[in-house]
Amino acid sequence: MRNFNLLVAALCIAPALVAGCDHPYDGGDKPAVDPNAPVVHITSPERGAIAGDVGSVIVTGTATDDVGVTELTVNGVPATLAADHTFTATVPVTPGTNLLHAIAKDASNNEGKETRSVVTGQMAKLDAHVKNAITASLSAQTFDAIGRGAAGYIQTADLESLVSASNPVYAAGAPNGPDCLYGQASITSISIGGTDVSLVPQDGGLYLDAELDTVLIGMHLDYAAACIDGSRDITVGADHISVSGVMTIGVDDKGAFDIHLDHPAVSLTGFDLELGGIPGAVVNLLHLDTAMGPIIGWATGKFVTPMLNKSLAGLNSTKTITALGSTVDISVTPSSIAFSDAGAIIELDTSMRARGDTGGPGYVTVANTTPAMDMTQGFQVDVAANAANELFSSLWAAKGLDTTLDLKTGPYGDVGVLYDAVSISALAPPYVDATGDGLRLVVGDLMGSFTLAGTAVTKIAINAEVAVKVTADPTGALHLDVGNPTVYVDILDEGVMGANALSSAQFEALTSFALSRVVALGSGSVGAIPLPAIGGVTMSNVAIGEQTGYLVVHGDVE
Repeated sequence: MRNFNLLVAALCIAPALVAGCDHPYDGGDKPAVDPNAPVVHITSPERGAIAGDVGSVIVTGTATDDVGVTELTVNGVPATLAADHTFTATVPVTPGTNLLHAIAKDASNNEGKETRSVVTGQMAKLDAHVKNAITASLSAQTFDAIGRGAAGYIQTADLESLVSASNPVYAAGAPNGPDCLYGQASITSISIGGTDVSLVPQDGGLYLDAELDTVLIGMHLDYAAACIDGSRDITVGADHISVSGVMTIGVDDKGAFDIHLDHPAVSLTGFDLELGGIPGAVVNLLHLDTAMGPIIGWATGKFVTPMLNKSLAGLNSTKTITALGSTVDISVTPSSIAFSDAGAIIELDTSMRARGDTGGPGYVTVANTTPAMDMTQGFQVDVAANAANELFSSLWAAKGLDTTLDLKTGPYGDVGVLYDAVSISALAPPYVDATGDGLRLVVGDLMGSFTLAGTAVTKIAINAEVAVKVTADPTGALHLDVGNPTVYVDILDEGVMGANALSSAQFEALTSFALSRVVALGSGSVGAIPLPAIGGVTMSNVAIGEQTGYLVVHGDVE
């Protein structure tokens, strides 16, 4: 059995996507594999093997050369090469999908290479929920922006519909229903000339200060005096109304935000109440001059609460998305919220499962500690890498990474000239590593079998590392994506017809295809991870990093 092995790190053939290069050979019509380079082949562990919770793996294989191998390493660890050309190396590993790079050199410094993946670490079962998978911090600046949004919302919203379900908003007399002396008031219209809303975090909630100018409230009054029924439309007005109080925000037993404005303080300037034609007994019964303060305070809470719910909706959502052709059910629910003068910290549970996953071997779980929440920059969202990796393993178990592509009908360039179709399968789940110096996604042993006239003629193994980044769209919603990958491609001859003697140009066509598949797989995988957004808040300087096993997204609020 022969194995063609090449490494293409940050491919030169795609300079717009990557930087740096490692050419396989001279190029052109020459063979893709340097015929003078050593041939190295890893025999154990198997591609995509799950090795368990270990700190190192024993790597074995063979290395041959026409003049002799002078140096052999696996991930920089010198390997022991026996007289029969077999080698052994004990290689340190970290939890997750590890790439094993075997490099053999001869006296002329020619290199032969092979890469494969192995999954190590403590495995956890795929579960329906990950507790406290996401932690979000909202700074005082964030709530200030929400307050400004609430002011704009009050100016443009259908305020009548917000209170109509609670009509009548005020009633006096006849506690069991209309009788000979009663009055009921229902709001029919609301007009507000100008609004300023301030939301300031404090222990226990948000301090609300709403300043409303030129307020006109239309009401319909039903009443009875001396058992004689009547009704009338009235108007209540004020030049200025101030409403202040503490909005308490908690989480109910169904995982929804519970928002209240209790006992607000209300002051009215230039109050005007027109009650002409209503019997005096009804006027005395209703005391609308004093009742309007509580009514307006209650209504203001009704106006601000929808804006808060809208702003926090991204922290409490259930949806179904399509990722890499698989249907994924995603649920994000708050489990707790705590306020201080600096802002609020919200903890969220997640459930992210691809339909049709079989449970599989589970996912690699790592110990993590919630990072310190910085509320000086505006916002911060921390996603536990465990939650992301559970999603990736679920997609993998559901065969969401496997596909067959018709190369003759798609935009596949030169590969579509060489082959009719390719079947792709992943031997290991993608893994996001949030424990090193840079946040990265590892793609292990993505196998491609290329066919021509129904016969497999070329097989490749793709391994890659790709940076993870975050972007914000015009609505303020955050999305994870991938950056520039480093791709390692091995050309195999197991189970193919012929010698598989590709030219360097043909190999570059394959590596271009491999690059595009890694970007597509990486983008589809990390893009499925939900990042909570704050509605109505413009974000800037958004960045992503890693800390104690978390993906940390942070930025400023404008």
